[in-house]
Amino acid sequence: MSSGGLFDMMKKFIIALILLLCLFTASYAANLPPHSFMQELSLVYNKGRFSDTIRSCKQLIKNGDILGSLNLAAVFKDLGHYEKAISVLRGARKIFGDDIRILTLLGRLYYLEHQIDEAIAVFEKIIKIDSDDINANTNLGLCYGDKGDDVKAREYFEKAALLNKSSLTAHLSLADLYRQKGKLQEAINEYKTVSLIDASILRVQKALGELFYGVGSFQESLKIYSKIQLIEPDNTMVKQRIAEINNKLGKEYLEKEREKAASRRKQKVLLVKPYISSKKIVTVGVGIIRNSDAIEFKCSCPFQIKTAGGKVFFAHGLENKNYSVARNVDGALIVSSQDKEDILINESVHVTPLKADATITIFNVSFGKDNFWSGRQDRSYRGSIEIVNDPTGIKVINTLSLEEYLYGVVPSEMPAQWVIEALKAQAIAARTEAMAKLGRHKDEGFHLCAEVHCQSYNGVEQETGQTNSAVDGTKGIIMSYKGKPVDALYSSNCGGHTQDNIFGEGKDVPYLRGRIDADEKYPLGLPLSPIDLECWLKQPVDGVFCNFANSAFRWVRIYTAEELKEMLGKIANIGEIRKIIVLGRNTSGHVNKIKLIGSNSSRILEKELVIRNALGNLRSSMFKVEIKYDAHKKPGQFIFYGGGWGHGVGMCQTGAKGRAESGSDYKQILRHYFQGIEFQKIY
Repeated sequence: MSSGGLFDMMKKFIIALILLLCLFTASYAANLPPHSFMQELSLVYNKGRFSDTIRSCKQLIKNGDILGSLNLAAVFKDLGHYEKAISVLRGARKIFGDDIRILTLLGRLYYLEHQIDEAIAVFEKIIKIDSDDINANTNLGLCYGDKGDDVKAREYFEKAALLNKSSLTAHLSLADLYRQKGKLQEAINEYKTVSLIDASILRVQKALGELFYGVGSFQESLKIYSKIQLIEPDNTMVKQRIAEINNKLGKEYLEKEREKAASRRKQKVLLVKPYISSKKIVTVGVGIIRNSDAIEFKCSCPFQIKTAGGKVFFAHGLENKNYSVARNVDGALIVSSQDKEDILINESVHVTPLKADATITIFNVSFGKDNFWSGRQDRSYRGSIEIVNDPTGIKVINTLSLEEYLYGVVPSEMPAQWVIEALKAQAIAARTEAMAKLGRHKDEGFHLCAEVHCQSYNGVEQETGQTNSAVDGTKGIIMSYKGKPVDALYSSNCGGHTQDNIFGEGKDVPYLRGRIDADEKYPLGLPLSPIDLECWLKQPVDGVFCNFANSAFRWVRIYTAEELKEMLGKIANIGEIRKIIVLGRNTSGHVNKIKLIGSNSSRILEKELVIRNALGNLRSSMFKVEIKYDAHKKPGQFIFYGGGWGHGVGMCQTGAKGRAESGSDYKQILRHYFQGIEFQKIY
């Protein structure tokens, strides 16, 4: 046989094999039980295998299942093929009639495609079925807003806001509407409501700053712009506005504010109940300040300043007097005070109070850099402080016992008024996390930092009797797995389901596996199908422990195309943003891989925090993306809607609150989020 004949025979054999494999796959899929078939569809969808997902959806349609149409339309929507999705739903409507799921998705697609009249017709159909449908009311407000009918838009937004007081879209749309109409005070009220729902939206803060300026509330405007400047220190417009406000307020006002601040500093004297420590209790060093040119502090009792070697510079520093430490041109430390001559120190020193109930107050401590919660505060600390003369600047380390550290951590990480069992769970999680991560900053000369990278630690001012009781009531208790402290991760709100470990190399950690934040019988099969994920993130959810108002259980973030282009331009020059495709999700629905498609090029991003930061510090990685096209069929807005706040691994803090309120004790709470752990008393 010639080589050509052999090649033709092999080619025919391969084609036949492929056809046989396709027939087998189709037959296998068609004969799978409905539950198994949907589970398989959901698995391939979450892995970004969209061709396989579409094939499975079409098989469901062939079997006469409405879920086939709904999932196929949802997949096309995710891929940005809105016309295809609309076509699928039109066909489904002919077969299944006005099913509310079909109408809701179809109306939204019409709105995103800028087919406004068609969207209105669909949503008004839903209103006839259920006049209290939140999504329909919200979307009708958006549609009429696009048509310029502000009266009807306001009517529907107000109805949506009444139905769901945490509806960010309704309140934000009302705020924008009032602002456009020149109703400044009404706009301020709505933007303030939006800020209560989600304080992380920078454009809302900027709008409030400008509106307060417009109505002559210069002091309020200055507060907001000063906070924005901490987040955007290089924003020239913000700098200019602050200068203008200062000019309007006048030198006399600014001088009075400085006098008030000085008076507050002078009057601030904090004493604490001394903590009786023991040799068994770990001592921790917490990095409070890094890379500073100067610091100012005072102690609520007499104190000493001495070197690690014991050399005394101040034998009796005066109580409640301000002292400053700065670096001179030669890099040495200069300690200044009103009662003594300046002292030159060429090495690091320890400031130690001479009474057990004393605190050391450090003025103007910065925190939360680059985050919406960033700011500066005067903070007081138990224990002693070390002032380190580092080549990069002055460093301040607070040294105290682990239990005293927890007095500051627990109320910094969880609201002090929450149920005591939730606070106890937080205390044990924080203690365990500190033990597991002790020394993670050893290269910088301390054990832990005072930020969310380790755990938020805001000092004595945060302490309450309730939170201190939670710490005392669980003294020395940690969670362990195989005899070692667990990595007791936690985040504010998991969005309804925690996710598997994503940190390090993302290896499986038996005690860090995703859990539903509800009763174990809650009907949520994971991974979710395309339409189930759509409904999970958009429709009202009941029976979930972490679903509290204004807790970021559900959130929305809206960017204009220009805003997103500027944001993503910081990491890649891909041009005008055309699409954002989610290529991978964890079982819980959290995104782990996306593709940015631009007019110049494309870029793939992976890992939870990388993705969230690139997209403007999204509240979480559990989200979906929509594109709102303008009348010219160009992307006008990118709408992210999601669930939860934080990484979603380990304990859900809001869920812990919900569980405690439902009667769970701290052990039951922690055993839910950290499976297979033991409680161990280390002292």
